[in-house]
Order: sequence, then C-alpha cells, then structure tokens
Amino acid sequence: MPTLQLTTVYSSDNFKIEADDGLAYVRTEWLRPLNDDQFVAETMRAYDVITEKQAERVLVNAQQVSVLGPETKDWLSNTYYSLFSRTSLKKMARVMPDNLFKKLALASVVARADAAGEISYQIQDFASENEAVHWLLEE
Repeated sequence: MPTLQLTTVYSSDNFKIEADDGLAYVRTEWLRPLNDDQFVAETMRAYDVITEKQAERVLVNAQQVSVLGPETKDWLSNTYYSLFSRTSLKKMARVMPDNLFKKLALASVVARADAAGEISYQIQDFASENEAVHWLLEE
C-alpha cells in the first residue's frame, strides 16, 4: 500500500484540509463543533479543494463534527453530496464520531442522497482512520 505524503493546504481553528497530489488524495478533519453557517462554509472550502486537486479519494474525519440542524442536513443530502458526482471523486471514506446521535445523523444524510440517485462514487463509514485509509488506497 502506498505511503501518504500529506501537505496542509488549508487550516483554521475549525477545520483542516491536507492533500497528497500524487495519490489524488484529500483528507479533511473537523477540529471542533461549529454552528451550521460555519459548517457549510468550511464544507464548501473542502469541495473547492477536492475539485481543484481533482481528488479521486477523500477521507473525511468527522469525529469532532457538530450536531447539524435540519436545514443543513437537507443541504448535505440534496446538494452537497451530489456536487461530487461532477468531480473526479471515486471513493469517500468518513471516520464517524463516537456519539450515536451524530453518527446516525451523518448516516441518514448519505442514505437520503444515495436514495435520490445523486451519488456516483463509493462512500463508506469507518470507526477508525486506519481502516478508512486502507479502504481508500486499496485497488
């Protein structure tokens, strides 16, 4: 399995984005819970980087993600996840929070987007980042 050579391409108090251009890989990490407006702004920053880098593999470390409001969950289901179907993305791995409520909310967002037929890439949830990276980098 290849070794990741991550470079930080964006960092704030809330969110970090790293990339390995050689592997068409982007890693995002929530550093603390945010309000919905901040969450949407940072999420769109990730989309911009993923699109610009033509990433085929994305890891989302959501262990510190916020509790999302209904409008934000609708936006994720109906808009955000479908945006990636127009990019180079092939696989997205999400490292889920331990909190059951947050985990169920994130899972339901993807289930709704998938049911609408808006997702053209593989998306899978994991308990650990090691498992997620292994899945992303396997051929």
